[in-house]
Amino acid sequence: MMDSNKILNSIKSRLPKLFHINLKSSILIFSLIKLLFIGVSIFHCHWQKDPDLIPTPVSIEKDLQKSNHLEWIKIKESVWIHRSFGEFGGQIYSANGLVVLTNKGVVVVDTPWTESQTEELFSEIQAKFQKEILYVIVTHAHDDRMAGVSLFQNRNIPIYSTNLTAKLAKERGFGKTNPILDLQTRLGAGNQSVEVFYPGPGHSADNIVVWLPDTHILFGGCFVKSLDAKDLGNTKDANLEEWENSLKRVLARYPDAEVVVPGHGDWGKLDLLRHTIRLLVAANH
Repeated sequence: MMDSNKILNSIKSRLPKLFHINLKSSILIFSLIKLLFIGVSIFHCHWQKDPDLIPTPVSIEKDLQKSNHLEWIKIKESVWIHRSFGEFGGQIYSANGLVVLTNKGVVVVDTPWTESQTEELFSEIQAKFQKEILYVIVTHAHDDRMAGVSLFQNRNIPIYSTNLTAKLAKERGFGKTNPILDLQTRLGAGNQSVEVFYPGPGHSADNIVVWLPDTHILFGGCFVKSLDAKDLGNTKDANLEEWENSLKRVLARYPDAEVVVPGHGDWGKLDLLRHTIRLLVAANH
């Protein structure tokens, strides 16, 4: 690297001749040039010593590691969202499930997205609420709803679904469920009650919603999109022709829902269902 002091002294001696300016002006210009040299030197040294200044691409594996733990969001005193994370289409997404507290134990709606997050769900329920899990309801046969089913089976915790979800889960290797929800649509849970409703095909052929009448909370799952959703997401198993009619059945059945929880994204009110209808109209035209 060149000797900056020699360069500065040379510039200082030649400034008046070079620019035909008076002494005061040359001193001012010299001072500015000196500050510039000092700044460049400091930046050069600091850049060499601090590799964190160089941007490093973050891989999807690192993103997933950062999001590998559950998030807990309280909606009401007795109802919490358990939020897990998984990868789809090269991006990391969050997935919502519910934990409903009763005086007899806990009802879980949908498992977390991975088995490790399901293990964390068990330990967190014990640590936060000191309650046992009564049963889990799965709302359709996709991995963001039931990837942790085998861990519930290992603990002999009942897993309830519809017949269609049980059939699809078996075909897709998600494990065995108890398909009672076609006949028994209202379940007891201590001082709370839980209702399930099959509105027809939508996001999937087997999607159901879960209604908590005591708190007026509707869990829409992936059948309902969040307000910030710009599209319908994964439509591989969707019925785009019938989805709108299915949504209208839910709107007619639960007009007094105060909170609507989608499968992904933030919870809101009944306008989430209307937003999903708008997305469907756009997709179908």
